Parts: sequence; structure tokens; C-alpha cells
Amino acid sequence: MARSPGVGPSSPAISRRGVLQLGGSFALLLATGACAANSGSDSDDSTSGGPTASTLRIAVSSYLSSWDQDFVGFDLTALMMFKNVFPYMIDYGVTTAGDSQILDTQNITPTFAESFEPDAEQKVWTLKLRRGVTFASGNEMTAADVKWSKDRAFAAQANVAGIYRTIGLTEPDQVKVVDDHTVEFHQAFPSALTRQIQAISLYVFDSVEAKKHATADDPWAKEWFAKNAPTGGYYNVARATQGQEIELTANTGYPGPDAPRTPTIRISVVPAASNQRLQLQAGDIDIALGVSQRDIEDLRSTDGVKVISAASNRQVAIQMSVTSAPFDNVDVRKALAYAVPYEQIINNVYGGDARAAKSPVPLDMPGYDESGYPFTHDVDRARAALTAAGRASVESELVFEADNEEQQRIAVQVQSEAAKAGINLKLTPLDPATLGERRTRKNIPLQLTSGQLWVNDVEYMLATSFVEGANLNYSNYTNAEIEQIYEQSHTTVDESARNALWQRVQQILAADVPWVVICQPNFNLPVREAVAGWVQPMDGLARLRYLSRSA
Repeated sequence: MARSPGVGPSSPAISRRGVLQLGGSFALLLATGACAANSGSDSDDSTSGGPTASTLRIAVSSYLSSWDQDFVGFDLTALMMFKNVFPYMIDYGVTTAGDSQILDTQNITPTFAESFEPDAEQKVWTLKLRRGVTFASGNEMTAADVKWSKDRAFAAQANVAGIYRTIGLTEPDQVKVVDDHTVEFHQAFPSALTRQIQAISLYVFDSVEAKKHATADDPWAKEWFAKNAPTGGYYNVARATQGQEIELTANTGYPGPDAPRTPTIRISVVPAASNQRLQLQAGDIDIALGVSQRDIEDLRSTDGVKVISAASNRQVAIQMSVTSAPFDNVDVRKALAYAVPYEQIINNVYGGDARAAKSPVPLDMPGYDESGYPFTHDVDRARAALTAAGRASVESELVFEADNEEQQRIAVQVQSEAAKAGINLKLTPLDPATLGERRTRKNIPLQLTSGQLWVNDVEYMLATSFVEGANLNYSNYTNAEIEQIYEQSHTTVDESARNALWQRVQQILAADVPWVVICQPNFNLPVREAVAGWVQPMDGLARLRYLSRSA
């Protein structure tokens, strides 16, 4: 995973554009390894008939670092828990992609809220709360809780405050209480991203309870919230033993659609992947959220275990530094793009369980166009491109994560085929600290990357990866027209107009070739046969309310 250095509570003065470019815990997950994608699918997750069990047992690799969502960074266990225990006013719906159920980023619906709609200019968004909804404390969830929660976020100048700037929300005064059940968000400009940004930001604290624990030195009860779970979400935390186990109980007062299907979920901390595998095989757990890729392969043939496979927006690529020789020459970049054995990697590394990518814009993202990446494996064309660059051969290192078996296998296959075209690569595995340090220094000519966007929109993709200063722009890529399109997109809300922008973006990227786009691996999750209801999240964070286990 990646987190931008310098983003957080200490960065209050950063610009709207800067915050979006720098990213943060809301921006992108890199190499989300909790449930690695790999190999072929051998089961479906259709809901089984018959009675369902009252308890579901899940293993995770680590205990969460804090219960305070306003301040947690890239802690996958914490971020997954928050999606299930915080009351989000609106949330993604569910749709199908092939045989998979996935979260629908184009269908964001009220959950704890009654409605969330804009005015005619799409600058003032009105949130209406359902009446009679309560937190575990018994306090009713009201507009005052929404206001207090967003005031807290602006005061923190952390996760939510950063992401809110992308839709023109920068000051507490822009969040106005109309009455006990109505709140208005007054944006500085209309934005096509509003629903998606609010879907990941509009969670609410029990402000009445919070104020009991606030002090003069800690007016937002930061210390108390770090140690005490929130309440009022799809699930409440019934019991939490530090470092060991968390027990969730379904919130029977949840007023919206898709109520939790399993009354109790026990989440146990099992750090070793091998132990998770053994517990899954023995039937001691139902879902293993930290099993290695190799173990997933072996578990496919294990009695009582199935591997749920779903389409994913995770994209695997090689970012080429356009400011470092020899990849500062576009023809050298094209040569590598032609030299990579795409189908071979899909078959040998992923067992065919990955989709070929035809654009830096991920498959299934609105605006995706195959014009974005017109390259296929063709060694003759790779040699021709190198000749056009005036080079008979080039040398470079190819950097990847040292503990990442998937990347190592890709790197070996790229090295072999690239050599046939005259591109000689030295494979350089790096530990996380060294990789981070070299990324900061921007001195990596080629690097394998893997990640998924949390907001399913090209504007967001540009902000994180393809404009000047973007946190994940390891290619050091800049293009004046893309910068202009990016600025224009901020206030372009018409869908057809945005798609026209995105088509032009992909044409430019196809010509400039800052990335070798390898593929989108599917997501695989080993579970007991009796488990059903998995919905693939676009952010890799499990939504537990859809899961069940037949008794």
C-alpha cells in the first residue's frame, strides 16, 4: 500500500488540487494482499438454500490500529471494520459483472439516510435522515451528529477534509443544519464526484456520547475514540479483545436496504497465513482473509473449501520513468510495451484468472476505451521501435517488491521476452523501506505496480497517477493537454462531456506510453463451502452484511 508522505493532520494549508494529487487513505490501495488475486475460479458464491447459521467466523492477519476513522491511514483491518461498524448515510448498491456480485459505483443509494439529492445547480446537496434511528447508546442519530462529525473532520484536516476538497467543501460553515433531520452541503462548485466522495466520507459519530469524553485538551474526544468502537453501523461491536478477537452483532435497528444476513460475526486475529489455511481446512474458521497465493492454489482441491472468484478493478502495470534514460525516449517505451508477453503472464502467473487490459483506465470504469493501450506482444515490433529510438539495445533495472511472489514471477517473464528485443533488464527486488525511499527520490526507471482506485472515475485516476505532483505518478509523467483536461473535468458534470474528455485522455496516453498495462487479475477468496453472499468491493474492503453461512 502507499501513503503519501506529508499528508495528514499536519498539512492544513495544502491546496485542493494538491490534496487530491497527494492521495491518502482514501486514494488508492496498492498491492492489497489480504486476499490475493491469482489463478482460476472453481466455485461460485450463489446463495445457498436452507437455514443459515447464526455465526460466521473470519480470520484476519492483524488487529486494527485504532477505532478512529478520521485518523487511520492504510490499515486494511481497520478500514474493513469501519465499512461495517460506522453508520454511512449513503452507500454503494450491488450489481453483477459476469458471474460475480460487485459493489455498484454508479448506483449510490441512501442507507441510514432517507435521501441525498442536489439542487438544480448541483452545488447544494441536501441530506435527509431517517427518523427514529439510534446509536447503541440509545441516542437518536440526528443532523447534529452529522454536523459534529464533519466539523470534527475539518478540524482534523486529515482523511475526510482532504477528500472533501475535491468536491468544493473546505470549511465547516459549508455544512449547515436545517432541522433535526436535514443537513445541507454547500459546495463551491458542482462536481460529478460528489456521490462517490460522500459514499466514502459520510459516516457519522454519536456526538452526544462523544461530548461526554471530550476535554479541554481533546475537544473532539480523539483519545477516547481511538480505543472505543463506534456504534450504529450495519454491525455493532459486542466485544473486542486487543490483539485477539472482535465480535460483531447485527444492528437490528438498521433502517435501510440489505440488512445484515448473519446475526453474529467473530473476527479472530491469525497472523500466520499457514495457520489461517490450517484453520480453514479444519473448519475452525469460515473465511480466511490472509491466505497466501500459493495456499489459495492448494485450497482449491481441499474438501469443504471453495475459492470465490470475482472480477476486480486491481490493475497490474509497469510504470516507466519518462524523465530517466533510456525511457525518456517514447520509442524505447513503445519497445518495452511490445516486448511484454501479456497472455503468457495471464496464463503462467494467474492461471488464466485475469483480464487483459487495453487501457490505463481500468476495465469497468466509466469512460474506458480500448484506444488507451494499443500494444500486444510482438518482438519484431519491439525491435523496430528500439531501432526507431536509434538504439540497438538498452539496459535498465526492473524494480519490484521483494516479498511479492506475484511480481517476481512477472518480472522474470518480462526480463526473458524483453531480452529478445534488445532490452536487457536487471531484476531488483526492494524491501518496503528502500522502495519507498527510492520512490521519493524518483530514481526508479522501471517498476512493477499493482493497485485499485477507491473512486471509480477517470478524474480521480488522473489525480492520483497521471498529473504533475500526483502521489502515485511514479513515471514522473506530465502532459500539458492532460493537465488542461484534468482542470476542466473538475466542473464538467455532463456524462457525455466527461466521456469525451476521457477518450482524449486515453488517446494521449496511448501515444505517450508512460505505463505498460499488463492485466487486471481477478480476486480470489478461500472460504468454507457453506459460505455465500460475497460481494466484491472496489476498494478491497469486505462488506460483511451480505455474507451468510448455511447451517
